[in-house]
Amino acid sequence: MTGIRGTDGTLRHVAVVGTSLAGVRAAEALRRRGFEDRLTLVGRDTDFPPYDRPPPSQAVLTGGDVEGSRLPVAPDLDAELMMNTTAEGLTLRRTPGGTGGTLRLSAGRTLDFDGLVIATGAGARQPAPLNSGHPDVFVLRTFEDSLALRAALLAGPRVAVVGAGFVGCAVASHCRALGLDVTVIEEGPGPLGRVLGTAMGRELAGLHRDHGTVMKTGARVAALHPDGVELADGTRVPADVVVVAVGRAPRTEWLRGSGLDVADGVLLDATCAAAGASRVVAAGDVARWFNPLFGAVMRVGRRSDTVEQARAAADTLLADGVNAVPFESVPYFRSEQYETAIQFVGRGNGVPHVVEGTLAERRFVTAYTDGQHITGALCVNRPSQLARYRRMVAARAPADLILTPEGGQVGLPAGNLTAYESAKASSEAA
Repeated sequence: MTGIRGTDGTLRHVAVVGTSLAGVRAAEALRRRGFEDRLTLVGRDTDFPPYDRPPPSQAVLTGGDVEGSRLPVAPDLDAELMMNTTAEGLTLRRTPGGTGGTLRLSAGRTLDFDGLVIATGAGARQPAPLNSGHPDVFVLRTFEDSLALRAALLAGPRVAVVGAGFVGCAVASHCRALGLDVTVIEEGPGPLGRVLGTAMGRELAGLHRDHGTVMKTGARVAALHPDGVELADGTRVPADVVVVAVGRAPRTEWLRGSGLDVADGVLLDATCAAAGASRVVAAGDVARWFNPLFGAVMRVGRRSDTVEQARAAADTLLADGVNAVPFESVPYFRSEQYETAIQFVGRGNGVPHVVEGTLAERRFVTAYTDGQHITGALCVNRPSQLARYRRMVAARAPADLILTPEGGQVGLPAGNLTAYESAKASSEAA
């Protein structure tokens, strides 16, 4: 074949490990960008997952459409498919100027490659005390997990939710809508604290308590028992169903000893290239990359961001370090809790300022700043304002657009941002 072979002409075989959404979209992008040589997809499943299927969500739990188009579709990639195959190890060529390496696969097989896309995804994180000791423990990582939990809740159980992130909070809300007794157990000072910060996390704890959810914060699970959950302080939370929602664990076990930094995910630079390796990229839940928009190592959140990151990883692989373009993304989270729309963009590690509405009426916008720029925004029951604040975060708009010189807060007329964007565009063009 005579298609694109990277900038030095040696990219003749690309291996994609993982038939996740990120893996398949990266493979598609390689073909669309003109790569015509050998392409191999390695997947541990027996077939491709149905990419049109929604992720685990409150809509599934509440009885939304679970039929629709559910058949897995093998993408037309002109690729060698190695399904029902597990990657067990990776050896990279470390010689001067060397690229590529060898995959160690299940059944004693090996696969040499010139370029590698790592897209093995993540599983539900389940700390040791939560692995056993209770007959009905659920995690929510797949569509099937949501269906199984929905069926269990129909029996009217007492529910304990371990973890107060977006998934845990949504589950608690749904359980209360069903009239179930539910207790949320969270190690931090409030729900969603890792995303929204302590102050806003504590504010949203009140939303749960107002709707009858028992919220135990600063609490750590020590063990599971047939009748419920034991906390570190010795107290027991009675429960017939336990939902573990404490985050995701990147599937990187097979990469240990490879020389890649895989502590809590494959570490990438701004272009989605693996740190310290040549022609190795990653995308999706398995990756953490340096997001130049925020100057921090982050993960992608939305499915759409996963797709965009997969395409960026493919571009970087073909560029082979020459003219590779950094991948920027604004994190976005959305949740419906107790008929309250909660939307968040950006990062919540700055100082929060209520700039529209009031906390008391639970219809407000809180903007976050690092002292110089607007870094994030929380919109509660203010969906029409989300796009506006997202633009501010993406543009790294100055904090004084929302703050008075005296340090107070002001509402933001639409013209302020428009004028800023126009001035910024003119400056960049010059």
